[in-house]
Amino acid sequence: MEEQEMTEQQAHPLEIVKPSAAADMDEARIGGKAAGLARLERLKAQVPPWRVIPVEMFLAHLRHPEVEPVVCRGLIEVSELLEGVDEPDAATRARVEALSEAMRDAIHNTPIADGVAASILRAAAKLRGEPGATQAPLAVRSSMVGEDSASHSFAGQLESVLYVRSDADVLEAVRACWMSAVSARVLMYRHRAGHSLTRPRLGVILQQMITGEVSGVAFSANPQTGRRDEVTIAAAWGCGEGIVGGACNTDTLRMTHAGVLLDAQVADKDIAVVPAPGGVGTREREVPQEQRDVCCLRLGQSEALAREVARLADALGAPQDIEWTWAGERLWILQARPITALPAPENQDGPTIVFDNSNIQESYCGVTTPLTFSFASSAYASVYTQTLRVLGLSEEAIRGHEPLLRNMLGLVRGRVYYNLQSWYEGLKILPSFGRNKADMEAMMGVDEPVDFVEDEVLSIWEKLERAPRLMATAARLMWRFERLERDVPRFMEHFEATYRRFDRDQLTSASFSTLMGHLELLRREMLGNWSTPIINDFRVMMAMGKVRRLAERSGVSDPNALINDLMAGEDDIASTEPTYALMRIARRLDTLPEARRVVQERDPDDALRWLAEHAPAIQDAIDDYIERYGDRTMGELKLETVSLREDPGFALKVIRNYLDRPDLDPDKLRRREKSRRRHAEKTLAQGLGLRERLFLSRDLAAARDAVRDRENMRLARTRMFGLFRDVYRAIGLRLHEVGRLDAPRDVFHLTVEEIDAYHEGRAVTTDLAALARLRRAEFAAHVHQEPPHRFATRGPVYHGNRFAPTRQTPIDADAEVLFGLGCYPGVVEAPVRVIMSPQDELSVEGCILTTVRTDPGWAPLFPTARGILVERGSALSHSAVVARELGIPAVVGVPGLLSIVRSGEVVRLDGGTGEVVRLDPQSTEEGA
Repeated sequence: MEEQEMTEQQAHPLEIVKPSAAADMDEARIGGKAAGLARLERLKAQVPPWRVIPVEMFLAHLRHPEVEPVVCRGLIEVSELLEGVDEPDAATRARVEALSEAMRDAIHNTPIADGVAASILRAAAKLRGEPGATQAPLAVRSSMVGEDSASHSFAGQLESVLYVRSDADVLEAVRACWMSAVSARVLMYRHRAGHSLTRPRLGVILQQMITGEVSGVAFSANPQTGRRDEVTIAAAWGCGEGIVGGACNTDTLRMTHAGVLLDAQVADKDIAVVPAPGGVGTREREVPQEQRDVCCLRLGQSEALAREVARLADALGAPQDIEWTWAGERLWILQARPITALPAPENQDGPTIVFDNSNIQESYCGVTTPLTFSFASSAYASVYTQTLRVLGLSEEAIRGHEPLLRNMLGLVRGRVYYNLQSWYEGLKILPSFGRNKADMEAMMGVDEPVDFVEDEVLSIWEKLERAPRLMATAARLMWRFERLERDVPRFMEHFEATYRRFDRDQLTSASFSTLMGHLELLRREMLGNWSTPIINDFRVMMAMGKVRRLAERSGVSDPNALINDLMAGEDDIASTEPTYALMRIARRLDTLPEARRVVQERDPDDALRWLAEHAPAIQDAIDDYIERYGDRTMGELKLETVSLREDPGFALKVIRNYLDRPDLDPDKLRRREKSRRRHAEKTLAQGLGLRERLFLSRDLAAARDAVRDRENMRLARTRMFGLFRDVYRAIGLRLHEVGRLDAPRDVFHLTVEEIDAYHEGRAVTTDLAALARLRRAEFAAHVHQEPPHRFATRGPVYHGNRFAPTRQTPIDADAEVLFGLGCYPGVVEAPVRVIMSPQDELSVEGCILTTVRTDPGWAPLFPTARGILVERGSALSHSAVVARELGIPAVVGVPGLLSIVRSGEVVRLDGGTGEVVRLDPQSTEEGA
C-alpha cells in the first residue's frame, strides 16, 4: 500500500485541482464528493466555484514522521479490536475512541508542509476573489474516497466547516477534515460497511460559500413510497445546514418531474440557520412571525428546482439526493449524491394476491426455516395433485392447474401464509362455489373473505357445456365420501406398514445415500398416498358447514357455542389421546410415592434416569408414550422443532402438572362431555323443522366422523413429518462431518430441492455452508419483522409491496373488554399465564393459558389450566377442538391479544360469549 502511495505521488505532483482537471480524474485522487461536483459541472449545473485538495496531499501529511507511526499503530489495533465484531461493547468502543483521539492529535499537531499550505492558501484566495464575490467566505468539506457512492454515502460522518474567512481558519478547517478521516464514528462506519481499515484516502473541497435566502434538500424520487416519477423537496429559511443537522422545521413539497405541485405541507419554521457574524460557522436565529407559516419557496422556484433535480437525476442515471440554495433569483446546486436506501415503488400492475395465515399459523407458527417451507410447499402440491386425479381430472387439466398447485402457500418474512387466490380457484373445480367458499373460510378460520374472487358468471350454453364435468366431479367426490369408511382404515394400515419399515434409532448412523433413499421411499409411499386425508378434509368442510347452517337456522342465541357442544365427547380422537395417556401415567405415579416425589422435585433428565433404574414400569410407559406420540409437540410440523424424541423433558413437566390434580381422570372427562353433547342435540332438534330433524342424527354423525378421522390422520401426518425430520437431521450430520455445513442443524436453512440437487449432481452451488450462513442471518432478522396476519400484494411479491394489513383493526392497549370466539362455555376468573414455547414456565395450575396460536402439541398443557385464551384461531382450530374435548372454557381469535394482556393480570373469560374482561391490568408478573 505504501509503495502504491509513493508511486501515485511521483506520478501526480502535489497541486490543487481545478474543476476542469477534476472532470478527467479518477475518484481515487479527489474523493467521492469532489467527483460528484465534477459530474455536476459537466452537466452544466450551477455549482459555486470550487477547488479540491487532492488525496496525495493528505497522504503526504500522514507520512510525516510524527504522524505515520501513530496512525499505523492505531489502525492496526482498531482492526484487531473490531475483527469479527458486529456491535462492539462499551470497553471496545472506549478503546477505539482513545486510539482515534491519538491519531487525530497527531494529524492536528503536525504543521502542514509549507509548500502544501501555500498552495491551499493561493487556491483559497482565488476563490475569495472570484468576480462578484470579493472576500466571499468559503466552505471546507471532506471528500472521502467511496463517499457519496451508490452503496455508502458517509452522510454526516465527515467534517465540513462553513463560512471560513481567514487564512489561519482555512488551514485549521483543512486539518479538521483530515482528522475526521480517523474519527471513531468514521472508523466504525467503515467497519460496518465492510471496508478494511487501511490508511484513509481523503480529499478536501474548498468552495465559495453561497448565502441563500432559502435552502434545502431535494430527492429525485419519493423516499417514502419509492416512486421514481416524483420529487420530494424539504425547504427552510437560511442555510441548508439547519436542515441537514435537524435544527430547522421544513416545508415538504411533493412534485412531479415536470414541476407540477402534488402536495405541500407547510411547517411552522421558527428557526433559521444563518452565518455567524464575523467568525467561522453558523448560528441559529428566530424567523420573523410573518414568515413562519408561509411556504418559503415561491411556486416558480419550486417548479424550476423540481425540473432541475429531475434533469440531473436522469443524466446521472440514478435517483439523487441533492442539496441546493436559492440566492436571489439564482438556483445553486451545492452537491448531489445517489440515494443509497430507496424503497421499490409500489407496483402498478400484475396479479393481486391475498395472503392470509388464518389456521396455517397453527402448524407453522412464527419464523419457519427454508427446509420446512420448501417441504410443506412441495407436499401441498403433491397431495392436491393426487386429489385432482381422484376427482377425475385429466392429466392435461391438472397441468393447467400447475400454477395453482405450486402456489398454495407463500413465505413472507419467514412466515407461512395461505395464498387465498389459489385456494379459491381450486374450489371452482367443484360445484356450488358460493357455499363451498363460505364453508372453506369457516374451516380455515378466514375472518375476512376475499370479495374479488367470485364464481364465474356463465351463459346457459356454457353452463350446459360444463355441467357434465361438474356433475362427474361431484359424483366422484360423493363416491369417495361413501368409501371413506373403508378408505380411512386402509390408509392407516398402509401408513403403519410403511412406518414400520424404518428403524428411527439407526438413522443417525446411515450414509448420505441411504438417507436420500429413505426420503424417496417416504415421498413415494407416504406423501404419494395422501389423497384420503384430503378427501376427508373436503368432507369436514362440507359436513361442518351443514351443521353450522342447521345451528344458525335453529334460532339459538349462540350458534358457535351450540356447535362446540355438539362436537364434544367423541371417543378415540387423536387430538386428546396423548393428553389422556399422560394423565394415566400420572395416576399410576399416585400409587408410587417415591417415584412421584422424584418426578415432582428433580430435573426431568435426572428423573428419567431414576425411573429407568427404580421404576422401570413407569419408564416403559413413558417410552411407549414417546414412541407413539414423541413427534406430537409444539411446532410439530416444523422440521426444525426439537421433538420429544430429542428432549422428553416436556412430557415430564406435563406429568408433574397432572400430579397436582388428582381430579383429572380421562373417563370422568368423557362422561361429562357426552352429557353436554346430549343436551346440545336436544336444543338443536327443538329449533328445527320435521324434515331437518329426520336427518339430524345422520348429519351430526357425518360431521363427527369426519372430524375424528381428520384428527387421527393428522396424527399420522405428524408422525410422517417426524420421520422426515429425523432423516434431514441425519443428513445435516453427514454434511457437517465432511465440512459442508458449519453445524448439523444448518441443514434447516437449505431447501429440499438444494439437498436433492446436491446429491444428484444438479446443484448450482456446492458451498452449502455459505448458503446456510446467509439464510441464517436473513431469517434471524425476520424474527423482528412481524408482518400482519393478512395483506394483499400486487405484481412481484417481494418488492413494490408494503405488506400492509388489508383491514386496519386498531389495537387499544388499555382496552378493558376484549372479544373473540367462544369455543367452550364456562366463566372463569384467573390470572393470565403467557406461554410461547416449551422453554417457558409450563405450570398453568390455576391460570388461564394464553398464547398467540396453538397446534396439537399444546394439548397436554390444557387440562390443568382454568381456561384457554388464544389470539389466533377458529371454531375448528386445534385449541378449540381440544378445549371442547377436555371441557375447558376457551376463547380464540382475539385481535391483538398479546399486545394488550400481560402474564399475571387477572381476567374474566366467558367461553360461551367470547368476552374477556380485564379485572386488574396492573397486576402482572413483571410488576410483581
